[in-house]
Amino acid sequence: VVTDGFLSFDMADFGLSDFIDTLKNTTIHGMTPIVETAHRGSTAADHTNFTFTSSTLSRGKYDVLFLFGALSSGSLPTAEISVVSQFMDDGGGVFATGDHANLGLQLCGNIPRVKDMRRWVGPTAGGTDRLSTNDPGADNIFQFNDQSDEIPQKIYPAYTGTTISSAPHYLLQHPTKRVIEVLPDHPHESECTIPTSLAGTDWPDDSLGNSVSPEVVAISVSYGGGFSGKEPISAPRSFNAIVAYNGHDASVGRISTDATWHHFININLISTASGPGLMANADAYDRVNTYFGNIASWLMPKNVRRCLRWPILICIKELYPVAEFIADLPDEPDLPTLLEIGRETQVTLARFLTPGQRQEFVTDIFEMHNEKLAQQITSIRKQLNSIEETICQSTAPLELMEQAALGAVIHAVATTVPASSDLEASLKNAGGIEGLTKIAKGSLTHTFKELSTAVRKGRSCIDTMLDHF
Repeated sequence: VVTDGFLSFDMADFGLSDFIDTLKNTTIHGMTPIVETAHRGSTAADHTNFTFTSSTLSRGKYDVLFLFGALSSGSLPTAEISVVSQFMDDGGGVFATGDHANLGLQLCGNIPRVKDMRRWVGPTAGGTDRLSTNDPGADNIFQFNDQSDEIPQKIYPAYTGTTISSAPHYLLQHPTKRVIEVLPDHPHESECTIPTSLAGTDWPDDSLGNSVSPEVVAISVSYGGGFSGKEPISAPRSFNAIVAYNGHDASVGRISTDATWHHFININLISTASGPGLMANADAYDRVNTYFGNIASWLMPKNVRRCLRWPILICIKELYPVAEFIADLPDEPDLPTLLEIGRETQVTLARFLTPGQRQEFVTDIFEMHNEKLAQQITSIRKQLNSIEETICQSTAPLELMEQAALGAVIHAVATTVPASSDLEASLKNAGGIEGLTKIAKGSLTHTFKELSTAVRKGRSCIDTMLDHF
């Protein structure tokens, strides 16, 4: 976690101590993260007077880089920008934010892709163009310290999916409350942006040649009355609060940007002289802390994300009702049996993972079989409208493919690591994780061949019926 200027990592109003504590105490992909702090000045941190070099930042040392910029002039040296760029191209995730006007420009304003996902020269702090999300406090009077009370701003997440099943972006999914719709408020934020063009080397295509664009995760609404130093906002408007870029689709790291670091610092989150902070509102504080953990999880490199694939499968196979279905499996179960196991696995996964986590889990399984297949499925889903997706589910097996894939890998795990067996010994006997992966790939190939045959026969019947329409 890197910052500069007047931001710090202590308990001060403009400190990031509460955010750092949240990261350190959040389980990220089944693991406890190691969080290191770095300040580009002499302010106390794990690393002081920090500069980006190949020895201080690389994918060999770190998975995710958080950038909280406060300095408003100048730029990172070209050599340091190259180091950060290489980190991203190697799959490292990057989060970046600043505040109003030019705050954050020096640290973040010239990093490839990051520079186009937020306004680093943004709205002023006090004019009519300021972006204020400050809700008035209990007295219903607008004032500066409202940012430090327990009342959050409401944000509006973007939803994707179908008419039957839709969800906000992974970043704003909550394991028990479904959605995160609040952030700390502040009287002068900046805004995130979507690049006007993806041309050039900054934005690589995916393996299918498709452009991969950042997307709006949530918007905020700027409104409010005036108070000392702040003019009233006569023209309320919406603006992008969070934008995300799924670089994994283009074989680079993911990026997330946020409108302001006031969503992350102590004066907005915890009790200070300015007010009780958002922590006085237990529900809102929990949602915001979940957002913090989601950022770290979503930005993790793809190979790190995949580390949890086998532990999840090994655990799932021991749980009811999956364990019941696989108790007496033959060595080569038929397709209907594997589909049934896959359906039960879907239900069981839904008990423990958010929709975004489940989607990435299934994508990783598809990619284990064929990376282009996984990207093609993602591409197809984006192209279909609701009625087309409904028809597609009947004629081309998107749902069946997921169930077949889950059934196949659960069967592979159950065969390799039988119930009540010694896990370490069983894996060693199979050739370790590499051996288990090879067994799973074989099961996927066999299962998809059977599914392909069944689908072709079903399509033939449908085509015959359509000829009589």
